[in-house]
Amino acid sequence: MKEFLLKLLGISLSFLVVAVILEILIQNIPNDYKLKKEHLNNHANEIETLILGSSHSFYGINPTYFKSKTFNASHISQTLNYDFEILQQYQSDFKNLKTIVLPISYFTLFENLKIGSESWRVKNYTIYYEMDSYESLFRYSEVLSNPFRINLKRIILYYLLNESEISCSSLGWGTAYQSKNAQDLIETGKAAAQRHTYFNSENNSYKKIFHENILTLSSMANWCKERNVKLILFTPPAYDTYRKNLNSEQLKTTVETAKKVAAKNNCLYLNLLEDTRFYAKDFYDADHLSEIGAAKLSTIINDQID
Repeated sequence: MKEFLLKLLGISLSFLVVAVILEILIQNIPNDYKLKKEHLNNHANEIETLILGSSHSFYGINPTYFKSKTFNASHISQTLNYDFEILQQYQSDFKNLKTIVLPISYFTLFENLKIGSESWRVKNYTIYYEMDSYESLFRYSEVLSNPFRINLKRIILYYLLNESEISCSSLGWGTAYQSKNAQDLIETGKAAAQRHTYFNSENNSYKKIFHENILTLSSMANWCKERNVKLILFTPPAYDTYRKNLNSEQLKTTVETAKKVAAKNNCLYLNLLEDTRFYAKDFYDADHLSEIGAAKLSTIINDQID
């Protein structure tokens, strides 16, 4: 029995050593979260315009088209609670912050990253932004958060094939959605609209999330008001195949809520969902802009700041 226990202990220690080595290797791979965290650590006091939000701003707003010193701190699937966390984490460093740009997309008010299929991304905020994630110890580890095959692939791609995980510019704009690789606008429109619709869902948890997000959005607006920072809310443009598949009640709730928050807190709200300045060539897929569309949207928002 003693010999068996010693062997078991030896095997366990071996697995632990391998896991620790894998964790160190993975966490040392450069990624978008580390890049943006480092930029905020070093340059938060220089930023005049801060872009927050999800993939709609990650791919849709390019800081190079702004006259002010602008940084895009958005991430794929980033929800309002993390937008606000970033503001709070650097509030003492934003010495020159004058404007915050935040998307209120069709799905924004009904999602929380910690819930649903994208919850695995929470570990990126815990590990790289050093934000506490009390609900699970798994969120503090790359090895425990992802399947082994995914972690192994990441190690091979970076350390053996020299392929970077960074998918954004030095100013935080997502560069992967290029017009030359544009997706089918019909199929992506239907699929994205269905994925982003909660009002038809049998799961009513979105109602609680909605009320929590209203509180968070109001807190962000108040944060801006107290610091004399201009808050620009916008619903991003989308292609017709996405728009016509949206739930009218969910869309109405989104737009009316954005208008109310803007009116109450003296913010600016731009509903660009059906903006006629955007054409098929501006989209990578039905609800994301390509680099062409991003240049157009960035210019429009910059003009509002001016």
